[in-house]
Amino acid sequence: MLYLFFFSSANAEGYVKAGESLIWDSENKSYTANGDVEFKNDKFVAFADKMIANYEEEGKDEVFTVIELFNNVVIEFEDETFKGNYAVYTRNDNIIKLTGDVSIESPTRLLTGSELIADIDNNKRILNSANNESLVEVLLENNANN
Repeated sequence: MLYLFFFSSANAEGYVKAGESLIWDSENKSYTANGDVEFKNDKFVAFADKMIANYEEEGKDEVFTVIELFNNVVIEFEDETFKGNYAVYTRNDNIIKLTGDVSIESPTRLLTGSELIADIDNNKRILNSANNESLVEVLLENNANN
């Protein structure tokens, strides 16, 4: 499998990897990545089938500002894993919004719903459901292997 890499700079705050294609659009300041996409910045690592990353030029660096992830989205943030069908991350407020079959898994719980808003800076999570029956919480047993 061919992997294409993009590093935003030598002092990179993030990178994009793509298994199939990586398209750079210098006029619109964006990258479109397809196939086994991986994005990493100083906050989290994300995986998806497709990604569109917008950036701004700051000096000689390209800084990712808005990241859209499509299909089979998995975001690893500290000890949590967020999953969904679509996600958008905005750097200016450090908020990740996921929609479609959303879940949050941590060492002690699994939460599911239809929409997640994760405020990274304020350590807040808002999980919404499509209706009263679609929000689920499962407490995972600590030390289940003991």
